[in-house]
Amino acid sequence: MSTTTLSSPMSTDQINAFVAAWYRALDFHLPIEEVYPYLADEGLNIQFPDGDIRDFASFKVWYDRVTNLFFDENHNVVSVDANVSGDTAVLDIVVAWQASWWEPPAAKSKRTSMNATQRWTVRTSNKNPYGLEIVTYNATVKPFEYAPGFAQL
Repeated sequence: MSTTTLSSPMSTDQINAFVAAWYRALDFHLPIEEVYPYLADEGLNIQFPDGDIRDFASFKVWYDRVTNLFFDENHNVVSVDANVSGDTAVLDIVVAWQASWWEPPAAKSKRTSMNATQRWTVRTSNKNPYGLEIVTYNATVKPFEYAPGFAQL
């Protein structure tokens, strides 16, 4: 008895590199023009706790707000579980996020530390070096798990 393994257009290494690059872009507040290639031009559906995003214009509003609010950000990928089907994949991601922000006129900034469970749908793309793009992104699959003693959003 022989088995045949069908090769997938996406590899685990490719997916992991793409996820890491996305969070690196967020951590370093890359210019918006460098972030757009990670996102689908059509069919984009992002769900964040502070609202839904369906296009580049609404993403830019969100991105400008959060990159001017949060600093000292660190996204550390805890796990990526990928279910690949042809040229798409559903990713269940757990990311540990730490960030600081300051609310004037407070004497000190606040710091949060949490695990966020997210679900993305990605598909193959030629828009970036990783060969993938985000089509759907749900940042609120589960409630955030805050570390004790840290600020909550």
